[in-house]
Amino acid sequence: MKLPKVNLVQAIEFLHAYIKAGKTKPVLLWGPPGIGKSAAIKALADELEYGFIDARLSQLDPVDLRGVPSISGSTTQWNVPSWLPNEKIHGKRGFLLLDEPFTAARSVLNACYQLLHDGALGDYVLPGGWIILAASNRAEDKAGVVGTLDSAVLNRFATHFEIVPDVQAWSEWALHNGVQDELIAFIRFRPECLHEYPDGGIQKGTVAYSTPRSLVAASDILTLGLDANIEQAALEGAVGPAVAAELAGFLNIVRTLPDVAGILRDPKGADIPTETSTLYALTSLLGKRADADNFAAVLDYLGRTSEEFAILAVAIATAHDPDLKATKAYIDFKINNKDVNI
Repeated sequence: MKLPKVNLVQAIEFLHAYIKAGKTKPVLLWGPPGIGKSAAIKALADELEYGFIDARLSQLDPVDLRGVPSISGSTTQWNVPSWLPNEKIHGKRGFLLLDEPFTAARSVLNACYQLLHDGALGDYVLPGGWIILAASNRAEDKAGVVGTLDSAVLNRFATHFEIVPDVQAWSEWALHNGVQDELIAFIRFRPECLHEYPDGGIQKGTVAYSTPRSLVAASDILTLGLDANIEQAALEGAVGPAVAAELAGFLNIVRTLPDVAGILRDPKGADIPTETSTLYALTSLLGKRADADNFAAVLDYLGRTSEEFAILAVAIATAHDPDLKATKAYIDFKINNKDVNI
């Protein structure tokens, strides 16, 4: 499958412009499992205060699209399914997400032709403020999309994008959505762990593997305060044994770091770790501990390292406490790093 590759931030930027221009033809996002396609569309709907309906076509029969017929006098009428957008029920504007359409039965896809092309199903007409979007895994992902895809269906979309993992985009999202700071720092240190199979080809028998979605589950596990053995088992069940082992090693560094008090007392003289993994771990800890009184010391210390660590600390710190953006330390940092978007 050869498609233009974008990250989720870029895809959402396109949809913003597309919607603002008043365009309504359907758009299809492709990508590996767990990358966040559906979640990003739901988040965009929430941001725009749009309605949102997630339709899983693989769970529908053709009659679920057209509706059940009834007879009035000598006329057959089709009763519109309740899940289809209705202005009175679902609002004047919204997204109808057709999730994993290519795992649906061919008869269901055939029933979708008119909906995708004309925004209609028999007598039903999609409200003018509603847009059909679709999200699908690729055939190479071995996630139920098999065989030759129907070109008649594919041609009914305005455009197609393949969503690829992007550490920067995921990190920015994670910072503002409750993902644990040490997990974000780990992914920044080991970006290849963001998605184990970004190009498809998931190994036979693989149950758990690392994706943006499963990393959120791993973050939730880290908040439970579990015994180390149980925590490790749970992490393996979330992100697979290989990534869980690397994450455990990184967490061990985080949890055995010396207290940061010495660094904050003498930021220009305190020792700087030589191991990159330790620096990432220490950066996440400093970002989490930053406040209005010590923020300047945090930046003084990390200013002696590479720009990457200072930027990460600022991102973590301001995500926890947006008021830090009013401090002199933050303002000075922004003046000296004008190209950094934090």
